[in-house]
Amino acid sequence: METQTEALMRHSQPTTKEFKNFDSLLTTLGVGRWTLLMFGSYFLWALLLPYFSLGGAFYNPAVDHWCRVPQLDNSSWTLEQRLNYSIPREESGGRSQCRMFVRDYGAVEGVPWTPDLQTSPEEAATLQIQDCDSWQYDTSIFSTTVSMEWDLVCGKASLSPFFQSFYFFGTAVGEPLMGFIADRYGRRRVVIASTLIFVLTATSSALVPLYSLVLAGRFVLGMIHPIIGPSYIQGMEACPAKLRTVLGLLSTTPFAITGMLFGMWAYFIRDWRNLQLLCTFPVAFLLLQIPFMDESPRWLMMQERYEEATKILRKAARWQGVSLPQHKELVELLNKFKLENEAERRPAVSGSSLGASRRLAIWWQDITVLVRTTTLRRITIGLFGCWFCTGLTYWGMSLSGTTFSNDPFLYMVLSSLMEIPGYSGFTPVVARFGRRLVLSVNFAVCAAAILTILVTPSSYTWMIFSLALVGKLFITGSYGVLYLAASELFPTCVRSRGLSLSSLMARLGSIVSPFIIKVLAASHWWAPSVMFGVCAAVGSLMALLLPESNHKPMPDTVEQLELLYGSRSSSTSSIGEKGAGSSLNSKDSDCEEAAGV
Repeated sequence: METQTEALMRHSQPTTKEFKNFDSLLTTLGVGRWTLLMFGSYFLWALLLPYFSLGGAFYNPAVDHWCRVPQLDNSSWTLEQRLNYSIPREESGGRSQCRMFVRDYGAVEGVPWTPDLQTSPEEAATLQIQDCDSWQYDTSIFSTTVSMEWDLVCGKASLSPFFQSFYFFGTAVGEPLMGFIADRYGRRRVVIASTLIFVLTATSSALVPLYSLVLAGRFVLGMIHPIIGPSYIQGMEACPAKLRTVLGLLSTTPFAITGMLFGMWAYFIRDWRNLQLLCTFPVAFLLLQIPFMDESPRWLMMQERYEEATKILRKAARWQGVSLPQHKELVELLNKFKLENEAERRPAVSGSSLGASRRLAIWWQDITVLVRTTTLRRITIGLFGCWFCTGLTYWGMSLSGTTFSNDPFLYMVLSSLMEIPGYSGFTPVVARFGRRLVLSVNFAVCAAAILTILVTPSSYTWMIFSLALVGKLFITGSYGVLYLAASELFPTCVRSRGLSLSSLMARLGSIVSPFIIKVLAASHWWAPSVMFGVCAAVGSLMALLLPESNHKPMPDTVEQLELLYGSRSSSTSSIGEKGAGSSLNSKDSDCEEAAGV
């Protein structure tokens, strides 16, 4: 006999008619423990990855160095006395980092310092000079670094930036690869595999004795970095639509928090190997989460794995105290949603059924479609230029703690803090003044702040520090605006590849930035300020190439884009009318041509 509780549950059971699409299921589930768990991997990765993407700031910072003279190692002389006796001055006035006087150093071994040992400018001009064969390093800030351990200075200085650049090389390779694997094999599997690979690589690369192995580890860690994308998607696919905006705005906060923590840990741990091992520890929380992690039910539905998706949804309903249809009814409902989604999608040719030459042709058409018309060409050039300048300047400013500050630890904390208002603080400004103007002004203010450093007296350290933080704030704001502008300007049928290639431009900029910090700055102190400032100024000009997309409909086709932003652009209302006719009729042909079908 049916109990009163069972009867109440049966009568409160929702019917399938109440659900119009998958999002309506998520709305019924609401937000609870299961939703937060699905977002858990994203926030955990966001709290882990900055320790490695910003690694060059503390694992391999620029440190002062000079030639080592073994005979003077145990001398009672002060450092300044030893440098005066053995190290010549460069034309700039500073002590040489790569050359030394040719002297009989054995003759003064163990001899106390006397004034007659002082090297006068006249005597220095008569002495021969030779290149160093070993070095000593300034350990007042960092006890050991990657460059110290393998002497990546002077003749081998060009090898030092690869420590950071190999990470960015890895992200450029991993970004398309990680997205493909996640779509093909599921979000949960790729998160688990990435977690295991990451913990093994991060640990081993902090222990290996060869620089080549460290670089290999950095490349693998960089390839894993884009896992943040599938993790974010996994959470968003389990989140009710009304809360996605809020969670999206909060998504950058963990990166800023980790950057600040990185500066704190580095202050207490000055050895690069021990610091990396400590920063690997948060991956343990990812390992602990694995047994409780569910696959995205939306992805399972699209793969026609309805039984698995149903079990997860009903588990989520139990956890969050809500009711869903019975198991069989829910399976039928998911099958209905899947068929409706397929009906809305245009037919596509399977890549696996095409030959290599055909796939290459499709890849080429994916790129060339972005410059097919005058308007699209202008948008593509403007966005690609802005993304490159943003990537180079943002990462350059993030990794320049020893360049723009006497306290790299405080610089890291405060520059990471700048990211919170940088990503979210410009939202009302963009809504009021539009994307194009705000983007251009952000670049311009960043450029002005960085270039002002060039004319600021070196004794005004607080002012240089402040100007660098202003530059970081506004270049971070540019990153946020660019994502919005690119999403609105690229037509639907090329939006995904447009954003992907735009992001690749930023990756290329990030690969270049360590060479500016490590190689150019070693010989020209002004190089980072000039390069980052000029690049930001170029970005300001490139932003002016872009049309204003504020309060404009998002175009679905290239033809709609031309009607919106072309030389004979139409009003928003006329686009709506046109879109109902010829523009929409051309949608399939535009997209098919863009995809090479």
